[in-house]
Amino acid sequence: MKNNWIMKQTWKDLLFIHWPVDPAFLASLLPSQLEPDTYDGQGWIALVPFTMTDIRFKGTPAVPIFSRLYELNVRTYVTYKGEKGVYFFSLDASNPLGVWIARQFFHLPYYHAAMRFNKTQNHISFQSVRTHRDSKKERVKLTYRGTSPSYRSRKGEVAHWLTERYCLFTKCL
Repeated sequence: MKNNWIMKQTWKDLLFIHWPVDPAFLASLLPSQLEPDTYDGQGWIALVPFTMTDIRFKGTPAVPIFSRLYELNVRTYVTYKGEKGVYFFSLDASNPLGVWIARQFFHLPYYHAAMRFNKTQNHISFQSVRTHRDSKKERVKLTYRGTSPSYRSRKGEVAHWLTERYCLFTKCL
């Protein structure tokens, strides 16, 4: 894998919610250049809420007011010319400047949303209401908690296949 990274970010308190999906149906939703990636013959769609911190471009420091946001993304897993990656159907974020930068310069389908994130000793509560102009007021409300000790997934496991993705693909308009 190439080491051509342009941004650093840390994801905290994230939850991956995955659903198996028919790969043919998934293909109908993707740009023609992308192919659904499958695990045991299944395509996958995920809903992923989290807090993003330490956001910065390569060679620059994190600026406190701009380097933290809440995010909710809807994604799937794809290949492009044999390279595995992620394709985002939508990304909602709490920072309007971050949304604007991602839309303008990275051609990602970001939407501004009013988000609340509350972490207690027992659980995490996450709420999001899309407020982006000219968009539906999509809403998500989740409560979650860890149920097992932390572990590192191993190659060959579905958890590894779903999470060890370091490329993203987008459709430039």
